Amino acid sequence: MPMSTLGRILRSLLSWVVIVGATLAFGIPAIFFAFLPPRGDRYLPFARGWARLILRTTGVRLTVTGTERVAPRTACIYFSNHESLYDIFVLLSALPGRIRFLAKKSLFSIPVLGWSMAAAGFVAIDRTDPRQAAAAMEKAAERLRGGLSLVVFPEQTRTRTGEMLPFKKGGVLLALRTGLPIVPVGIAGTFPIAQKGAFALRSGPAAVEIGAPIPVAGRTIADRNEILEQSREAVAALRVSAAERIARGGL
Repeated sequence: MPMSTLGRILRSLLSWVVIVGATLAFGIPAIFFAFLPPRGDRYLPFARGWARLILRTTGVRLTVTGTERVAPRTACIYFSNHESLYDIFVLLSALPGRIRFLAKKSLFSIPVLGWSMAAAGFVAIDRTDPRQAAAAMEKAAERLRGGLSLVVFPEQTRTRTGEMLPFKKGGVLLALRTGLPIVPVGIAGTFPIAQKGAFALRSGPAAVEIGAPIPVAGRTIADRNEILEQSREAVAALRVSAAERIARGGL
């Protein structure tokens, strides 16, 4: 029997309560553990536990393929499509290695969540302020040179239609600057779970597929458009593959 409107509202409300409660339960201790050496790494078990608990308790079934394509102890730049708030949860659950995110500055003002992100070394970027954005990219490069991997959403915002948006060049320039490979990641299934600007949250399957690294060492700024297109094509293909796996019921 289809769920009633009231049922959907109550389910969404309960899911938001779970998200807020889990953020408090995991985020507060994570702030303190993030300052213990090695700086920020003790944050990751809390972040992954937070993400997996939210997925499990809000009824999202996640499968991940392609982790064998990535060396977890080697720094890289993950390029992922961005469909939903839930992308954060699925990527924290799925991606190997010492990961951090390049995230919009406004998230860092959210109590507990933003504080824990800052403590762990996530990089805040304000794309409306060119000087701050340039400083953020320098900080991101420092994180990468220090052995961390960075998750970048080249679309820079969540889709409102379910279709991928154009990729911006900042992530490619960061890869060229550091010489580290781009690892494409395709996410499917999160758009109907939590659409941008909507209160409603739904349960359902989600899938992440990690692709083969795209090397950029030895390439130059003249190659940026070619690398950008190659990266977008790879992410798009992985997203389609992940969606097909959901459609086949392989979750």
